[in-house]
Amino acid sequence: MRVGFTVLEVFVAIAVIGILAILLLPVFSAMRSRAQRVQCTVNLRSLYAAANLYLNQNGSWPQVPIPDSDSDDQEYATGWIAALSPFGVTQKSWICPRIQELLQDPDLSKPENVRVDYVATPFDDKPMTSRQWPTQPWFAETGDVHGNGNLIIFTDGSISDLNTVAKKNPQQ
Repeated sequence: MRVGFTVLEVFVAIAVIGILAILLLPVFSAMRSRAQRVQCTVNLRSLYAAANLYLNQNGSWPQVPIPDSDSDDQEYATGWIAALSPFGVTQKSWICPRIQELLQDPDLSKPENVRVDYVATPFDDKPMTSRQWPTQPWFAETGDVHGNGNLIIFTDGSISDLNTVAKKNPQQ
């Protein structure tokens, strides 16, 4: 007597495995989205820590000119990267992994691809302005790519998303 699987049993096993794989795809997608959001949170915390160190060392917020046009975006990005790089922030810390994926992973080592996916609030050069209000954002994501509003880090180091902030403060 021969022991083995019939062709029907093999096809049934393959079909069951295929159905399970299809059912797990949304789970993997959700996990990937959460991981990207966590990476953005880590990036914002790095920017916050570096900005704090910059403030302590220089006594004021970095004075990077706000771009007048899209052609100045490269200069703006380069200015912020240079301002905070002595405090341990790399170019990659300025990149949201979800935006990078949406842009189809451009090569960040090329000068024409230099960008920042987090925008800084433009404070003046007075020593305490950037720490004056606890609910003032320091950095915010450039787009709502995680589905609940742009991520924002505040003066006190707390992170929230724009939709949550808007619900807490409906009068603003």
